[in-house]
Amino acid sequence: MNKVIKATSAAKAIYGFVEVSTDSWLNYAYALLTIAGADDELAEAEMNWILDDFAGMLNVPEDFIEEIKKFDYKAANLEEIIKKISFNVQINYKRALLYDAIKMSSADNDYSEDEKNAVRRSAEFLDVPIYLAKTLEGLVNTEKSIEATRRSIFELDDFKLENLRASIEGLKPTTNFVRNTYGIGVTSDEIQLNYGYALMFIAGADNHISEKEINWYKNEIATLSKVPEYIVEKVINVDFKELNIGEIINNFPRNISSSFAKSLLYNSIKMARADDDYPQAEKNAVLQTAELLNIQENIANTMNYLIDAEEKVEKMRKTLFEIPEN
Repeated sequence: MNKVIKATSAAKAIYGFVEVSTDSWLNYAYALLTIAGADDELAEAEMNWILDDFAGMLNVPEDFIEEIKKFDYKAANLEEIIKKISFNVQINYKRALLYDAIKMSSADNDYSEDEKNAVRRSAEFLDVPIYLAKTLEGLVNTEKSIEATRRSIFELDDFKLENLRASIEGLKPTTNFVRNTYGIGVTSDEIQLNYGYALMFIAGADNHISEKEINWYKNEIATLSKVPEYIVEKVINVDFKELNIGEIINNFPRNISSSFAKSLLYNSIKMARADDDYPQAEKNAVLQTAELLNIQENIANTMNYLIDAEEKVEKMRKTLFEIPEN
């Protein structure tokens, strides 16, 4: 299995690169399984993390998934696996491995002493100081706290699949990423088109949509949500100055969930901020859209603070992983 995996933009944001050999990632995954299974059990949440979150983010082929599923982590030798991991890229992959091991081991909300000890042993094998391993544990805890806030805002603790009527033409399931992140279970081409138009309306409220904002839409929405290419082309080429946000929102099904509405506003803010320029015109467009979506102004403002926190944590992670600035 000596191929190259071209990962998603989400993986690039975390690891700083997209193309790495399949064998390197596979040994990396084996190490994660061995560490998370140090308490002689891989919880369902831990397996879901590596099969859905990790593998989905890397955009791995199906045979990669099968290798993960059949790997005997109980009989594995962690030190020998770690010796086989090699990344010829500009990143401190050793710290990244510990970070992912902590994330996977914590996925079931039970980061056991056996798992902590496995992380400590891995740190020793990798020549990573223990204080840095503990720092990475702190980083993961911070991310989980922010995630809990986001889940509360999006009302994901009462997660239910989107209750759209089956009569809506072209209804299709969303990706695992969208379901797990936003609590949205189904979509359609028309919904994805109008979602994109809403993002363009807000990003273009200052009469300009930057290349960074366009790339953010392509990478963070189109790729992760698997938006059809013809819709992506329509969205990025639309005359955003002629868009009417009221009409766009009226084009959505009447019974869209609160999670859907909040995800739209949240992603609108993220796209508008993607070029590090968030002028008053875009802020006003966000508040206008929030009102039309029946989202309180204080919730819209809280989303801004949430995104602030997410961006700061991302900078902290990149610093620890020694990812070069673009």
